[in-house]
This record gives sequence, structure tokens and C-alpha cells, in this order.
Amino acid sequence: MEPTEFKRLPWLDGLLDAMDAGIVVLDRHGRVQFWNRWMERASATPESGIHGRELVEAMPSLRDTRLHNAVRDVLETGAPSVLSHTLNPVLFPLRCVDGRRMVHNVLIRPFLVGTAAYCLIQVTDVTAVVNRERVLREQRDARYRAIVDTAPDAIVTTDTRGVVQWANGAAANQFGFQPNELIGQHVSLFLAEGSPDWSGLLERAPAGRPAPVELIGRKRDGTRIDLEVSLARWESEGRSFITGVLRDITERRRTREEMKANALAMRQLAEQTKATLDALPAHIAVLDHGGHIISVNKAWAENGPQAGFLGDGSAIGDDYLEACAATRSGAEHADALIEGLRGLLRGGPPVSIEYPGEHPGEHPGQSAAGARWFRCLAAPMAAGPFGGAVLMHIDITEIKSMEAALRKLVGQKSTLLREVNHRVKNSLQLVSSLLTLQTMSLPGAAERVHFQDARSRIDAIARVHSRLYQTEQFQTIEFGSYLNELCADLSRASGGDTLGSIEVRAERIDLPIDQAAPLGLIANELVTNAIKHRGPSPADVLVALDRAGDLLALTVTDQGPGLPAGFDMRRTRSLGMRLITSLTGQIGATVTLMPVERGTSFRIALTMPETRGPILEDSAAEWNG
Repeated sequence: MEPTEFKRLPWLDGLLDAMDAGIVVLDRHGRVQFWNRWMERASATPESGIHGRELVEAMPSLRDTRLHNAVRDVLETGAPSVLSHTLNPVLFPLRCVDGRRMVHNVLIRPFLVGTAAYCLIQVTDVTAVVNRERVLREQRDARYRAIVDTAPDAIVTTDTRGVVQWANGAAANQFGFQPNELIGQHVSLFLAEGSPDWSGLLERAPAGRPAPVELIGRKRDGTRIDLEVSLARWESEGRSFITGVLRDITERRRTREEMKANALAMRQLAEQTKATLDALPAHIAVLDHGGHIISVNKAWAENGPQAGFLGDGSAIGDDYLEACAATRSGAEHADALIEGLRGLLRGGPPVSIEYPGEHPGEHPGQSAAGARWFRCLAAPMAAGPFGGAVLMHIDITEIKSMEAALRKLVGQKSTLLREVNHRVKNSLQLVSSLLTLQTMSLPGAAERVHFQDARSRIDAIARVHSRLYQTEQFQTIEFGSYLNELCADLSRASGGDTLGSIEVRAERIDLPIDQAAPLGLIANELVTNAIKHRGPSPADVLVALDRAGDLLALTVTDQGPGLPAGFDMRRTRSLGMRLITSLTGQIGATVTLMPVERGTSFRIALTMPETRGPILEDSAAEWNG
């Protein structure tokens, strides 16, 4: 079985990157899993270029060396190794900041993460130590002064009274003095008021193990500086001296305080998050990558096995998938949830399931008609040491009841609208029939024509309401089918094929009733005019409905004698043309006379409105039978 992947924690990465030593982590195959910044600087190799590769593949010079063998021993047997630069001259190819070859020691040891074995390599730079030893050997008499003068930390030597006998250049620079100005001064000169006695610091330290202490220092200009002081007493020619290393830890202390503040903020955030989750009525749990519960909120913990959701009664440490499998009812929903959670824990998509739960007083096998309803939502939790997922069960019984009530109201409204449209259509047909009867009683042909035109317009509107009550949509009409039906009726009313033909080329387009009714009247007027003014020849009319993007165009073209010269729609006294002009303005459309070789072509163009979504989704589940 492949070992668990090495977990990268941001705070641990930062800690290892801040160490003044090289840290390398290898998996059991010798592949690099961590390569800290110290190693990046010393080897001039970024972690991105070596991560996931075998160490000896990335650095061929290490193959079959003592370091390579020691790594294999650790991975195979678990035996640690310490490789000193004195016995192993060929270790890592490292360089110091100034480009010199780095002298270093290597510590190799095993460690486990769960059941997975890893190898930790710690590289320590001993270049300075080696150089110091060489200087001590070559300049035995001057070794003390040479070392401390080049030390980055402030170093002072005093007598037992605390009077400065010697100070290095770093001490003078750190406190803002000239080197000679410190000689003969008491150490209180660069320590804050109230600091403990210089020699008393040694007396309070454990015997043989003087530990560093933190003090507050001050520069010449009075600026505060945080110090870590390490003291050592030594004898020379019968006199006692105290040497102290005063390291400036102002930045370290600031960083430490920030880390404390961040830790406090994280604790507060965790407490606020827990309080928020406990205040929610939803039942919330956090699962590890194996499906075991590692945390629950107050609602989950207190409701117990009477809550009614899948897996209720399970507690921290339980296998939630097993708890779902043991549910008393709704096995099909439990199976779906288990399958979804297994996929989620393997990196699959989030889970969302609605299901009926058990009523608090319900017994196994009881009818689910009065059951409560829950929605289970689960999402992956990539952050944190456990991985896994967070899931919640939300009681949606009240929402379901509201949906059922709303669905009932919508159904009643739909029935009412359908009945209204039916009655409007019947009323308009009654008016049309009355006009037909009145037409038959008129003696003049001119009067009968006017009545027939009015009846045609009423029929066009009635046809809109007829289509509305025959469909499930009450806001829109499929206008292409409407045009086919309108033109077929006009063709029959005008005598059929004996007086001409009407061809319709229409796309399937849904139009709101506010646009469909006026546009239908416009089409009725244009087709009626084409038939009425066809001349001696049969009328050939083409009705086209096209859509390009959000632009809709209705074009009516005939092969008749055409319009008279100088025709102006805005000045004509024809009722039909004035009606067309009025209706196009009503729906925000434009009417254009298109150039044709013969006959007349009108083009009505308008912008399609934005489509509205349905009030309720038809896919919602039925409620209460």
C-alpha cells in the first residue's frame, strides 16, 4: 500500500524555513518531500526543481557515497547515522554565501507519519567552526580577540563588579558607542533601569548550565532594544572575569509577540466558529478522511437519536457511514448518501440530497406521510490535519409545507387564468358572430366590408386567448404556430386557393402576450390588405418570421400592384395603415417598406424582451401525495 502523502503545514514549513540549518525530508523511495530555504540558498537549487525527485537523481554526485548508503540504511533498517565532515569529505555540494565550499555535518534519522516511513536529513553548517578552529590553531595567542571581534553579536567582558574590560566592534555598533567609550564603564550604561545585577545572573543560573536570559537594553540615544544575554565566568592569572554575549532579539521578540497574537486570534476565531455552529439549528458534523466523526455542533450532540435525520444519535469517534447504514427507515436515501459521501471522501463532488426523515414519534414501518424532511449537504474540507468533509442535515419540513401551499395556490391561479382566457375567447367569438349577423343585414357592400374587417381583427385577438388557455404558459405564445393558424384562417375566409395563396415561413419563437397580440393584429392587417388589394391577379403572399440575436422581424410580401407613388404611412387616411402605425409604436417596433421588384413588402422589427424564469420549478417533488 502506498504511504500516506507527507502533510505540508504552513506554520511548520515556516518554522523549518526559519531554522539556521538544512532540513530535507525523503519518502521511502528516496524522493524529496521537503527542501527548506536554507538548503535552497546553500545548494542554489530551488525546492520546485527537486521536489518529488530522487535525491541522487537530482544530485548525481551523491550516488554510492557514504551519505547515499546512510539514507538507504535509514529507509531500509531505520538505523540513524551521523556523518561528520572530518570523516566524510564528500557530502552535499553546498556553498556559503561568499561562494566558498561549505563545511557541514549531516544527521540522518527515520521518523513515521502514521504508518508511512520517512527520512529526515539535517545539515549543519560548521564552516565557521572549522575556520575558528583553524584560526585558534594558527594564532593561539590571539584566538579570543580574533573570534569575538568578528562575531555578529555584541560581546563584552567585565570584571565581577560589572565594569567593562573589553568589548567587540559589534557591541559598540549595537549600542551606538565607539569601542573605546565602553571600556571602564559599568554594564548598566547599556542596560535599562531595573535590570538585574550582572554577576547575580550567573548565580541564579543552574550549576554548570548557565541559560540565556532576556533583558531590556538601551542604545546611546535611549532607544529600547531587546537582548538575549548568555554569560560565562572564567579565570585568568588569579582574576575572575565575566564574558557576556548580548544578542539583539528585538525582531525575534516582535515576531514572537505577533505569533502569540495570531495564536490568540486563531483561538478566538475557532471559538467564534464553534459558537456560530452551535447557534445554528442545522445538525453539523465534521468527518475525517475515513468517515469517522471528529466534531459535532450542539444541535447534533443534544438531539440524539430522536432527531430523525440519517445517522442521528452517532457521536464523536463513530463511523458515520456505518451509522447511516444502520438507519431504521429510508434505506434508499441512506444508500444514496453513503455512496455520495464515499465519493466525496475520495475527492468527488459535493453532496446534496433531500429525503424524508423519521418523525420523533414514528415507529419503524410507519407511513411516511407525516414525516419530517431533511436536506443533507456535504462538502470537502481540504484544510486542517484530518482532511475529510463537513456535512449538515437541515430540517426543511416547514419549507416543504410552504412549497406545497404555494404550489396549490399556483395551480388554482393557473386554472383561473385558463378559465379567464377561455371566457375572453368565447366572448370575442360571440362579438364576432354578432358582427357576422349584422353584416348579413347590411344592404351596402361598403358597410359590409367594414364590418368584416372589424370581425377579422376581433378573431385575431380571440385566437391569442384561445392559444393561451390551451397551453400551460400564460405569459407567452409560440408565435410561429399562431401565424400559421392565422394565415390559414385568412386564406379560408378569402376563398381559399381561388383568390391566391399564403405561404408562412416562421421560426418557433415565444412572445409575451403584450407583444404577441399587437403583432398578431399587424400581421392580420397586412395579410388582409394584400388579399383585398390584389388586383386582377390571384394574391401570392409570403409571411416570414425571423430572429437574429435579440432582434425579431415580421415581413409580409405580396405580388400585387404595389402602393401608389408618394405613399406615406403617417399621412394615409386608411384605418388599417393607421392601426399598423399605432400598434408598432405600442410595442416599440419599427415598420419599413422594403424595396421589391413587384408588389409590396412591409418589415416590422422589434427587440425581444428578456426571458423570465418560471415561478415554480416543475421538477419539485410532490408533497402530501
